[in-house]
Amino acid sequence: MVMTNVSGKITMPFFAAYQRFDPQCGDSWASYIEWSGLHHVREIISTDPMLCPSLIDTLIDDDWNFNIHADNRCYFFSDADYLKRRIKYDSSRHNILALSEQPTRNPVTINGFEFCGYEILDSYDSISVLLNCGGFPTIFTTDDHNEFGLVEDLDHATKIAKTIRETNSEEPHCKDCRVWGIARLEQ
Repeated sequence: MVMTNVSGKITMPFFAAYQRFDPQCGDSWASYIEWSGLHHVREIISTDPMLCPSLIDTLIDDDWNFNIHADNRCYFFSDADYLKRRIKYDSSRHNILALSEQPTRNPVTINGFEFCGYEILDSYDSISVLLNCGGFPTIFTTDDHNEFGLVEDLDHATKIAKTIRETNSEEPHCKDCRVWGIARLEQ
């Protein structure tokens, strides 16, 4: 699948592997739901390593044939099948995500993946501004989050990110926050 981002560049989705964060996580899930107020969410799907740690913490030689060699993204991969084999994929514990940076249109279906929503990552493409920054109640509320903690509509996610950047330009995590589209490997 080919997509374009806000810079107009044609981009392929990146693939990455993360631990699932859902009620099976016990006390950490219960604590997060209480803190966030996201009582309607059934699973958090995110690339935020504090919520959903990456399943790859050390690169091996074969990874360099499939990973992204730009912009400090060596833990993102170009081949979902390789990633699935690499982590010994278990759908009850893992998510393989297809990520599109700064999409300009609603998602195109990726074969074998279900679209989950739009995430807003901080200026460092790490921490979720939507899910892990304590909230911005004058900009968005828990009602803006879908069952995965993400925003359903691209225009709405883009508006939220723009407002966060404009009203928090002095905050390093917010001044260049960006929207990412997220789909996950179907269960």
